[in-house]
Amino acid sequence: MMKGIQINNKWKPYLVFAILTFILYGNTLNHFYVFDDVVVMTNNRFTQQGIKGIPDLFKYDSFVGYWMNLYNGRTIEQLNNDFKLLEGGRYRPLSLVTFALEVEFCGKENIYPNSDMRFIGNAFVSHLINILLYLFTSCLLFLILHRLFPFDKDQKWYVSFSFIVTLLFLSHPIHTEVVANIKGRDEIMAFLGSLGALWFTIKYMDDNKYHKLVMSGLCLFLGLLSKENAITFLAVIPLTIYYFVNQKIVLMLKSMIPLIIVSALFLIIRDKSTGFDTSNTIPELLNNPFLHATKSETLATAFFTLLIYIKLLFFPHPLTYDYYPYHIEIANWSNPVVIISLFFYVGIGLYAVYGFLKKRDVFSWSIWFYLLPLSVVSNLFFQIGVFMGERFIYFSSIGFAIFTAWLICRYVPGLMFKVQSSPYFVAAVVGIILCLYSLKTITRNRAWKDNFTLFTTDIETSKNSIKGNRMASSVMLLKAINPNNVYETQKRNEYCDEAAHYLKRTINIFPQDPDPILKIADLYFNCYGDVAQSLYYCAMALALPVETTFKDFMVDYSIRDLLNMTHTLLDEQRNISSPEEIIQSCDELLKVKPDIGEVYYIKGQIYGKYLNNVELALINFEQALSMDFPKTTRFYEYLGTAYGFSGDYTNAIQYLLKAVESGTDDFNTYLNLSIIYKQLGDMDNANLYASKGNEMQTNMKK
Repeated sequence: MMKGIQINNKWKPYLVFAILTFILYGNTLNHFYVFDDVVVMTNNRFTQQGIKGIPDLFKYDSFVGYWMNLYNGRTIEQLNNDFKLLEGGRYRPLSLVTFALEVEFCGKENIYPNSDMRFIGNAFVSHLINILLYLFTSCLLFLILHRLFPFDKDQKWYVSFSFIVTLLFLSHPIHTEVVANIKGRDEIMAFLGSLGALWFTIKYMDDNKYHKLVMSGLCLFLGLLSKENAITFLAVIPLTIYYFVNQKIVLMLKSMIPLIIVSALFLIIRDKSTGFDTSNTIPELLNNPFLHATKSETLATAFFTLLIYIKLLFFPHPLTYDYYPYHIEIANWSNPVVIISLFFYVGIGLYAVYGFLKKRDVFSWSIWFYLLPLSVVSNLFFQIGVFMGERFIYFSSIGFAIFTAWLICRYVPGLMFKVQSSPYFVAAVVGIILCLYSLKTITRNRAWKDNFTLFTTDIETSKNSIKGNRMASSVMLLKAINPNNVYETQKRNEYCDEAAHYLKRTINIFPQDPDPILKIADLYFNCYGDVAQSLYYCAMALALPVETTFKDFMVDYSIRDLLNMTHTLLDEQRNISSPEEIIQSCDELLKVKPDIGEVYYIKGQIYGKYLNNVELALINFEQALSMDFPKTTRFYEYLGTAYGFSGDYTNAIQYLLKAVESGTDDFNTYLNLSIIYKQLGDMDNANLYASKGNEMQTNMKK
């Protein structure tokens, strides 16, 4: 009987963890792929190939598959040279391998909402795997803590230190980004591998069996292949052994050998695979938030964000995916928050050193567990491409959970007059924290349902973020341009207005970035048909100094694409701009870049078709003719017609015939040729083209 009860008690903590995990994150199972999932899963060429793509996932930087799909036609070597958008590159093949396996065995074809982009995947399976991995991590954490801090005699398991730490870690809302965002699997797997390495190292110290060393090295290697910050456990593991397990130096040194070997092996593989030069400055603000900051400002801002981490651990509200410029602004040393953060971290750092040398207490160990993983994502030693992120505190939150649980277990009972009542008081305190954490976690998960929900929710928190406003405008624009149902069609103008609002806010925050300017040019064209405003923003984008050759190419490409669509809009006489406004915007565009033939083409259209000024129409058409841009059939029709109205019949026939040779579908071209030939007395050709024109007109009416 007693044995049965003991077995039940042994498994009760794990049952609680399983139930709690699904209570907290079960509402993510019906969520879609969101945010950075596009990089690692839905739009990554290698993962979308399933098993076939796995060798390339190990061979190249983790973002190459995404860049290849996004910029089809460029070689991997070109991508490595042209897209150095993240300092040092990213090499995390193992989590991407799991996505490739999902595609292979569980994938089904999907289409993004409000888009025609297709991909293979199963979001339910992806979210379920994240939840299970998170549960396994929590169970392994409890197993390790239970070995380091066994239950006291007659202690109830539900008020034990190891159980409380695991509950605090499992339920903390700051983990929602890691679990609810499928891409966060790299963090979960890296931490799971790191904890596995710690567990097997402890077991080796217990029984001195060498196969445990092999397992510890394997676990850390798998963690490193998931995400690079697992390397911080090279310090966390020996510190933990030193504090709680065995102080025999020889055994400790032996336990470190496989960890050092696999870490060195990983760094060699990574160096050969990423191909990125870490010495280059990334010339993109959204991938290098310290681009325009001094070294002093960079250091001050890093300490500013480090205090935000502390705040979010104690009070996890509000949460956001978006800590990009300028949700967080560049700080300097006159900011009191920076000074407070500096003194706080120096203080806990000194206490950690003191505890290491003298006390070996749990508080100092918890500080080491917090500081060491945080060091590689703190921006103090090298830049990580963003000011901060909730996912970056995932490893370090263990230190916070240990610190908090130790306070509760060691000091809360002292508040009670009756010792026998203290376990229930501890349980009550933990229960209150757990309820608050759980409520926040469950409600926060809802924001991660899909891109529209995430971006429109978090922009209310990150109103000054460049990225946040851009992403909110993008999902609004998708809703407006590609509505799925009648209800959204009716709200089209509302979505357009919201998208314009976010884009204008982005431009006000960071007017040096051409991307939102080009997007608002596109919006005015596609949503409102306002050619003048579209061209006005094109001129604004061209006037900006470009930071990279690729950005110059993208600006030029985007504007030319808009100009080509403008011709079609004007052909169909669909725009709300006055002809004079369009001419004015064209002139502004030509002031910045006077060699854009398409702009002279548009001016020729306006003068000829809308203002009946043949002379100015012909001047602009001839200017366009002298420039290097794709001459369309319609261009030759307009040019030939303008020559005809001006009385230059020779050139009129030349260019109208070019339109005919190009396969024009406009019967007016044939009728105009007939009229000109008739004026020249060539009745044979006049009758020939009149017949063809009338025949085309008759067929069109049918």
